[in-house]
Amino acid sequence: MLELFASQILNGLAIGQVYALIALGFSLVFGVSNLINFAQGALFMLGAFIAFTGVAVLQLPLPVAATGSVLIVALLGMLLERVALRPLENAPYIAPVLSTLAISLIIEQLAEIVWSPESQSFPVSFDEATYYFGNAYVTSTDLLIFGFGALATLALTLFLSRSWWGRALRATAQDRDAAAQLGVRTGSVRQLAFALAGALGALSGVLVALYFKSVFPQMGLPFGLKGFAAALLGGLTSTPGAVLGGLLLGVVETLASAYIGEGSRDLVAFCLVLVFLVFRPHGLLGDRRLDALGGASGAAGAMPTTSVLASSSSQRGAVRAWELPPWGFLAAAAVLALLPALTQNAYFLQAVVYAMIFALLVASVTLVSGALGVLSIGHTAFYGVGAYAVGLLARNAGWPAEAALIGAAAATACVAVVAALPLLKLSGHTAALGTLAVGQIGYLVFMSWLDVTRGPMGFIGIPAPRLALLGGLPLPSLAGKFWLVAAVAGIALFLAQRLLDSGVGRAWRGIREDRLAAHTAGLPVRRYLLVGFACSGLLAGLAGGLFAYVQSVVSPESFTVSASILLLTIAVLGGLGNLTGAALAGFALTLLPELLRPFAEWRMVAYGLALLIMLRLRPHGLLGAR
Repeated sequence: MLELFASQILNGLAIGQVYALIALGFSLVFGVSNLINFAQGALFMLGAFIAFTGVAVLQLPLPVAATGSVLIVALLGMLLERVALRPLENAPYIAPVLSTLAISLIIEQLAEIVWSPESQSFPVSFDEATYYFGNAYVTSTDLLIFGFGALATLALTLFLSRSWWGRALRATAQDRDAAAQLGVRTGSVRQLAFALAGALGALSGVLVALYFKSVFPQMGLPFGLKGFAAALLGGLTSTPGAVLGGLLLGVVETLASAYIGEGSRDLVAFCLVLVFLVFRPHGLLGDRRLDALGGASGAAGAMPTTSVLASSSSQRGAVRAWELPPWGFLAAAAVLALLPALTQNAYFLQAVVYAMIFALLVASVTLVSGALGVLSIGHTAFYGVGAYAVGLLARNAGWPAEAALIGAAAATACVAVVAALPLLKLSGHTAALGTLAVGQIGYLVFMSWLDVTRGPMGFIGIPAPRLALLGGLPLPSLAGKFWLVAAVAGIALFLAQRLLDSGVGRAWRGIREDRLAAHTAGLPVRRYLLVGFACSGLLAGLAGGLFAYVQSVVSPESFTVSASILLLTIAVLGGLGNLTGAALAGFALTLLPELLRPFAEWRMVAYGLALLIMLRLRPHGLLGAR
């Protein structure tokens, strides 16, 4: 038993070393630019594929292919900073973050075009050996990964501590303005940080390809999230912490897989992240720099991310927000309800139905991310709860549509309140990371709770909605579902806008701008936060329930963290806190990929480019942030 435990520890240290390299990339970029680089996972994937091309296509030796991959991705990291991020330096903080997301979309789609979406075998030029220590064992691949990872970490440590550029990088991370006054070219230092992050991502991609002996374009996001989680565990501002966090995460995952089950591997990892956020939000070795960005406690001096956006707006000139009055949503729903009478094009009507559902879902995101100031990166967990609740209530219990939708909305509101409880003491980056952990935990529960969700197979056979108020009238046709979605979305958005315009909405915005001041003024801050999450969860539950009725099948693939990130992107593009902007952006950007469908595989590249252009031209959102 002890030998098996030792074997798991050794295996965990090997994969943990990979997480540590990815985490170091996050820490370096965050240190010099206060930016969470969500393109790091895409660079990781690209590094693996470039090495794969060198070995499998060009027949290069593995060391040569790996070295070339590291150099190419390092240069790409520098280009990413110069072309896509530096022009947004004076934009609201969230704009460059979303720019990295757009770049990630483009890189992943281009990888599918160039190398195919399917998994491909990574050729290994050496025979794998297994070394036994009693009953414990370790493979030569494990030793190779751990050894190269440790050497890369040591080399980076020496570079940061002994070289002039390394000291300049550390000085910039400590105080960029003071470093600039001392003659440090902080722009070049930031490019160096992105280059090092790209190199570390590429090296970790090559090591993962060796570990699993395969590569595929979708590998970037899961490993990027693990690296991000590792950086958070160790301390997002600490390079030694990134290494410690990566090793800890790798060991915990491996032990969970061995002693609980393979399906619990990721679930245990993200539960650990959530626990650390609650009890040690700065990580094992992190400092308190997150407080300057609205970090851990919402204490004095902490500035929520949306406040950063607001302060940037005041510096560059206010951007007027354009909003519909509450009745405008009812009018828009009534106009859209005429479409089934004007056209019988099923494809067009189906696209508009999904656009209306996403308008409601993105509006639910902006309630939390805009009005309350908590960036939600895991909102599809609530969307999924609503969808599965309607599946259970409509199919298993036979409830009519009105009761099933109300039940799903109520259940989702309760789940959102429970999910918000561990986030009450967090703000800014740490609160956003907490929502990321909640979203990933929700997705993993959908994947593994077979008795309720049927896991990866999905929940099938959801019956067509029937209205008890109309004598049990069934709505099996697309037109009937279209009218149901238009009515529910219009009424829900009408009520949400009324709420935002009321004293409750003003209290939410006051909490967003200065939580401590709101508390000092006598506002029950925690109660308002929970009410905000409940209302947001209610809208998300309605959207999920409508989605279940329209699609009649629910599966976990619809509720991934990448979908949550896309929702937040759409909410910001519409204008954070602007319900009209969120609904319009959700509606339009759901239709955009459908309009680009004739371009087939290029449509997501076009979507990413459109996102970059809009961020450059309208960093405060299409209709302005409220």
